[in-house]
Amino acid sequence: MDIEIRPVGMESFDAFMASASLAFADHVDPKEVERERLVFEPDRALAAFDGPDMVGTAIAASFRMSVPGGEVATAGVTGVGVVPTHRRRGVMTGLMRRLLDGIRDRGEPVAALWASEGRIYGRFGFAVGTFMSVLGIDRPYAELDVDTEPRRIRVLDRAGAIAAFAPVYEAARGMRPGMMARNDAWWEYRVRDVEEDDEPGFGKPFFVLSEGPDGPDGYAMYRTKQDWTTGGPNGTLDVIELVSLGPDPEAALWRYCFGVDLMSRVQAWLRPADDPLVHMVADPRRLTRKLRDALWIRLVDVPAALAARRYPGRDRLVIGVRDAVCPWNEDRFELEAGPDGAECRVSTRTPDLVLSATDLSAIYLGGVRLATLWRSGRVPGDEDVILRMDRLFDRRPGPWCPNLF
Repeated sequence: MDIEIRPVGMESFDAFMASASLAFADHVDPKEVERERLVFEPDRALAAFDGPDMVGTAIAASFRMSVPGGEVATAGVTGVGVVPTHRRRGVMTGLMRRLLDGIRDRGEPVAALWASEGRIYGRFGFAVGTFMSVLGIDRPYAELDVDTEPRRIRVLDRAGAIAAFAPVYEAARGMRPGMMARNDAWWEYRVRDVEEDDEPGFGKPFFVLSEGPDGPDGYAMYRTKQDWTTGGPNGTLDVIELVSLGPDPEAALWRYCFGVDLMSRVQAWLRPADDPLVHMVADPRRLTRKLRDALWIRLVDVPAALAARRYPGRDRLVIGVRDAVCPWNEDRFELEAGPDGAECRVSTRTPDLVLSATDLSAIYLGGVRLATLWRSGRVPGDEDVILRMDRLFDRRPGPWCPNLF
């Protein structure tokens, strides 16, 4: 029987969640269903059907993502899955094809996702655009060696935290590319995601706010796992999200987390790849760090995406783009870029460099260096041109996405 892919509405939400859960080798979790209901956009949901049976799902969330010097409309691709009985039949390819076409029709220049498996999405033009650090330090070594101005730290309740954290997060978005704007629904989703996490031993989250002379300037969400041995307390503090507007609140929040009693270890999972904490601790060797992929990026409309961001220097380059998945990107584009903005238009000039859409997506936010891709053998070209474009797309601090979707 032929597979039919078609939009589904809110009336199919429960079936959509059941199919997606099966595709991810899980049972339906009622708490997760209610959490997903908060942000489900029925006009953006697609499902694959084999007769009456829903056998695949895909949906996009409407975001505004920070990019260097601004923000861009971004489709957050999620819920992409095929039930085990229908693997290797082109269902996912059909869903992704329809989803990308719809993203283009909506005028969103960029798509982004969190990949469940690293080998899947490269064939659809996605590339790792941000990395994240997984950090950990034993409490005896959790000391900072920086001189910063003190801050008032307050512990807030849930409602007060969301209200106080939101403007701090929004201000921080202008400082790092890759951060998604959060409306009320996405703030509720983020907090519930922590509250309903069933990792053994961890309790409900705590919320702390840093306040400086001009008001709130940082916050942290954390949870703890109590543990006792014959030698005494052996707890773990897990930093869920720590966002600040500068080094002083950053240090104050880490000092608070390091100072919570009865803890033997502090850990943090979803941290920036260039997290400054490694330069703040007194003994950086004691801070364990693992780097892994985070947000994957796909330029759906190349000229619109390149024009949406700003660049640290001025240059003009003609970039040839290869894109078999989104053929409307298969062209030559002249990028005239600078700190105050950019223009990007179709060109008839000989390209200075030819890139795949995947590699162009990788460097878009500045978290991956073009020179690194060149040295890896992924990108051919003249070294001088590579270095020119590398400087143009460089971004410090690097991108970070603390939003799971």
